[in-house]
Amino acid sequence: MTRLVIASQFGEEFDGWLRAARPDVEVVSLPPVLDAPLPPQASVLLAVAVSAEVRARPEPAGWPYGLRWVQLNSTGFNNYPPWMLRGPLVTSAHSTSSETIADWVLACVLQRALRLPERRARSRQEWRRTPAPALAGSTLGLFGFGGIGQALARRALALGLRVRATRRQPGALGMDGVQQAEGLEDLMASSDHLALVAPGTEATRHVVNAHTLALARPGLHLINVARGSLIDQQALIEALDAGRLSWASLDVTEPEPLPEGHPLYAHPKVFLTPHTCAISPQVRQAVFAKFMRSLKAWENGGLPEDPVDLDRGY
Repeated sequence: MTRLVIASQFGEEFDGWLRAARPDVEVVSLPPVLDAPLPPQASVLLAVAVSAEVRARPEPAGWPYGLRWVQLNSTGFNNYPPWMLRGPLVTSAHSTSSETIADWVLACVLQRALRLPERRARSRQEWRRTPAPALAGSTLGLFGFGGIGQALARRALALGLRVRATRRQPGALGMDGVQQAEGLEDLMASSDHLALVAPGTEATRHVVNAHTLALARPGLHLINVARGSLIDQQALIEALDAGRLSWASLDVTEPEPLPEGHPLYAHPKVFLTPHTCAISPQVRQAVFAKFMRSLKAWENGGLPEDPVDLDRGY
């Protein structure tokens, strides 16, 4: 029987877990950028996201070699070379980071709602009483109600927030206490905090724009953990400057990284992190568990979890 060979860009820690769990499988560790052909006997590739510069490189000669399956280490596939998504079966790490991302969003809501930076005292002159409204009773809007949106809704409901959500698929949301919104415009007008948790597709590109931002409820806090493409960044900056939004918490931008000197880096109403909200040991462990389930199914003639649908966009 031919030994299964897995080529992995997931890193030495992950590869060590895989070797320990499946000593019968050969794991070939690769660098994050594929600068050389894969081992000809490799059937599976564990692939990581790469920069725009690397994505623009031409398809390597011989692709997809002998591959039968490509497993991505993220939910979306925007940050992978287009040629990598063509050929063999491609699956995503959908749902592995939902809980971790929901924690990040909730932390941003708490930081902004409770005005924590403004209440910090670093000298006697800053020893002052700064009021902030209670979190309970405020409204969290969710543009998207997949794994991240549902994890976030559970947290928000437990803290007494009103939760309103919309998603692409028709039908009931399926969670008690979550009110279905009519769309993004409805969420803009009714939310105190609005989290973008929908996939980055052509249908969602720049859904946050000058028109939708003009409908924002006074004091709206906008949070984006989806993809930078959902926001027209120039329109966002103008809305912040004009006071139509009170704050923006952004873990994703377009492009990534932003060019040196971009106004979002130093804007006084922006909390910006470099696409890090899904990076945690728990997520890596969840990806490993998901891959092991998928590998077992695949070896038994079944389909791995979460095949990528290029037409759908995720």
